[in-house]
Amino acid sequence: MLPSGWEVTTAILLAIVSFPVSLVLTRVFMQTNARRGIIGIDVHKLSKPRIPEMCGAAIPVTLILLSSAYVLIGGGNSITMLAFSLVVGSAAVVGAVDDRLKMRGIYKPLLTLLCGLPIVALGLLYPNQVYNPTLQVPLFGSFHLPIIYPLSGPVAISVTSNTTNMLDPLNGTMAGGVSIISAALLIGILITDPAPSAVFLYACLLFSALGFFYFNRYPSRAFAGNVGQLSVGAALGALAILSRTEIASIVAMFPNIQNSFFFLSKIKRFTEHRALTAKPTRLLDDGRLASSSDPKAPLTLVRTLLVGRPAKESEIVSAIFALYLISAALALITMILIRR
Repeated sequence: MLPSGWEVTTAILLAIVSFPVSLVLTRVFMQTNARRGIIGIDVHKLSKPRIPEMCGAAIPVTLILLSSAYVLIGGGNSITMLAFSLVVGSAAVVGAVDDRLKMRGIYKPLLTLLCGLPIVALGLLYPNQVYNPTLQVPLFGSFHLPIIYPLSGPVAISVTSNTTNMLDPLNGTMAGGVSIISAALLIGILITDPAPSAVFLYACLLFSALGFFYFNRYPSRAFAGNVGQLSVGAALGALAILSRTEIASIVAMFPNIQNSFFFLSKIKRFTEHRALTAKPTRLLDDGRLASSSDPKAPLTLVRTLLVGRPAKESEIVSAIFALYLISAALALITMILIRR
C-alpha cells in the first residue's frame, strides 16, 4: 500500500520542528559547557578564540526526541525508530566518553562497531521491519545477501561515523556537509520511494544539522566534539540501511571517504589528530591556511586543497561544500538509476 501524501507531509512537518529544537539545545550546550570549562581552541585563527565544545550533542538529542514523538503520534514504525535511536544514542555515548577521556584512536572504530549491533539484533528479531538484505546496485540489479548484509551493518556504521568524525577540521564542514548529504538523499527518497519513516528521518537529520550549523558555521561559536561527529555519522549509516540508500549514501559521502583514504594511506593507522606531531596545515601570519611542508604531516582533503595555494578558512570551507554538492548530485542520480 502506497503512503498517502498526508503521511509524507506530516513526516516533513514534524521533522521541521527539529530545527528550532536543535537550535535551542545547541545554545543551551554552549552556555552550559562554557561554564563547565568544556572549551576548545580554534587553532585556525590568529586570535585563537576559545569555543564551547561538545555542543554537537544537540543533534543526537534532537533526533531521538523527534523520533520518539513521531512514534507517539502513530506516524512511524516503532521498531525502525528504536533501531535508529539506539544506533545514534550509543554513538553519542562513545563520542562523549572520548571527548572527556581522550581515548586512543583505535578505540573509536572498535566501539562504533558495537553501535551497529542494535540494527542487526532488531533485524533478526523482526524480519523485514528493520532492513532488507537485498542490495540494489545501479545498472547491475539486485543482490540478495542474507548473511553478508547483516554482518556488514556494524562495519558500515563504524565507517560512516568515523569518516564523518575525521572530516570536521574547519568551521561548519561537518554540519554543512551532512546537511547537503541528507538534503540530497531526502530529495531522492521523495522522488523515488516516499516511505514516510525514511522521509521523516532524513528530514529530521537535515533540520537538526542546520540548527547546529547556525552556531557552528564560520566563524564558529560552537564545536561539535566527538559526541556530535560520531552520532551524526552513525545516523547516516543507520539511515543508509533503514531506507535502502546504501550505494547512494556511499556516493554522497565521497568527500569523507576521500579524506579518510588520504589520511590512512599516509599514517597507516587509526590515530587522533591531537596525537599527531606534524599537522597537515599551518597558519600564516596573514590568517590564511597553507599546506604543511613537514614530510611527516598526514595527507588530508583540506591539505590537498591548499597545495600550492594558501587560502582563507572560509574559502576552503566553500570548496569542501562544492565537493559535497557534486557528490550529492551524483547520489541523487544513483537513486534514480536504482529505482528505474
